[in-house]
Amino acid sequence: MAASLIFSISGCGTKYYEKPQPALIVLKSSQLKYADMGFIYRGKSRIKVEIYSAGQPAFTLTIGKRICVDSGCMSEREFYKKYIHADYPCGTLAAIFSKRPIFGGEGLYEKDGKNVQRIDEAGKFDIIYTFDSTSARFKDRLNHILIKITER
Repeated sequence: MAASLIFSISGCGTKYYEKPQPALIVLKSSQLKYADMGFIYRGKSRIKVEIYSAGQPAFTLTIGKRICVDSGCMSEREFYKKYIHADYPCGTLAAIFSKRPIFGGEGLYEKDGKNVQRIDEAGKFDIIYTFDSTSARFKDRLNHILIKITER
């Protein structure tokens, strides 16, 4: 009886993520170059992205209070500086993988049933971000960054 109480209190059955969502995932920047099938696990406070190559895990990205990649964990600000762009506001990556507006909804409009954001700041970035319930496409033409998600 005491053992069953301990197991129920300790949270052995705790689920951090919803059901995994299979997706075609593309991550391209000067530091990241992945394009293959994978899974996106979404939870209340974190997102995990796994990209596979030839059936084997090739890259794992966990977005939460900190961002973790295969090489270790770091603050969101450090991750942006090292892997994508230092001037992106915190929450940008989580919003893209959740298919939500970025940059506080700046430049948001609807076109052909998709949400579109056009964000252009001279010398910093030139972003076109398009998303709906099953896909997201983030492209920063100035910094050569592409994040594309097509859920299956």
